[in-house]
Amino acid sequence: MTRLQQGLLLAFIGGLLFGGMATLGGWAAETLDPVRLASIRMSIAGLVLAPIAFRRRAVIKPVLAGVATIGVLQILINTSFYAAIPRLGVGPAVGVEFIAPALVVVWDRVAGHEHPRPVTWAAVSGAVIGVGFLVEAWDFANLDLVGLGYGFAAAVFLATYLRKGQTVGEDADGISIASGALVVAGLIGLFIARPWDVPTSLSSQEIWAVLALGTIGMAIPLTMEISSLERAPARLVGIVITFEPVAAALTAWIFLDEVLTALQIGGIALIVASIGAISLTTGQPIPEAEPGPA
Repeated sequence: MTRLQQGLLLAFIGGLLFGGMATLGGWAAETLDPVRLASIRMSIAGLVLAPIAFRRRAVIKPVLAGVATIGVLQILINTSFYAAIPRLGVGPAVGVEFIAPALVVVWDRVAGHEHPRPVTWAAVSGAVIGVGFLVEAWDFANLDLVGLGYGFAAAVFLATYLRKGQTVGEDADGISIASGALVVAGLIGLFIARPWDVPTSLSSQEIWAVLALGTIGMAIPLTMEISSLERAPARLVGIVITFEPVAAALTAWIFLDEVLTALQIGGIALIVASIGAISLTTGQPIPEAEPGPA
């Protein structure tokens, strides 16, 4: 398996965990407000990875500013996402968030970082159309504009995170970046969440849900995704993790009775096809043409 393929596999598993755990987050969001839930999740993840961050402090220190930025972006992504869930539903909320891969590709093209292959554009277009089907974007009468606003904010923050993760990943390994970022996010989240003021009426199931969100739903998949950015370009990782809305929609369908329509199922199929297309064509991007002689 090549380094690039390893990166895409890590991104896929991380996306699967993030998406699958989104349903659990939607359930927990019924009790805790979005800001508090996101902050507690970060604090738990930071606590889990703190020993690793301490051991790798020499690696983290030179890129501390970038690592801290990634940590803050994770809080912003999660807060926006949890605010969108009550208004849109789990599957649609994750779907809107995943406009992010398209934003990354457009940024690469406009900023001149790289010249993506035509298949990359096609895969991004397919993924975005699939997401549109998933959220039933044409049903304006039932669209919640505030929820869409939160979802779009999550998409912008996610796209920025993907780009920043790739940049910082050029100077440090994924485990160091993830552990440092979540420790920073956890410290910030601790003051925002004020766990000492959390309602004592939380059930044992809700407490276990929050613990799972911080570990299986954050510490592990974030480490995988940032490690994937060491091995693959942000635009490719962004397309592969578009599987997150698929996992979120399916688990919400099974556990929360968020029934999918035929068009939404078609959107899932289109997203999966887009991921497959980009995974099977993992060559290097086409370089920009050299200017001709004057």
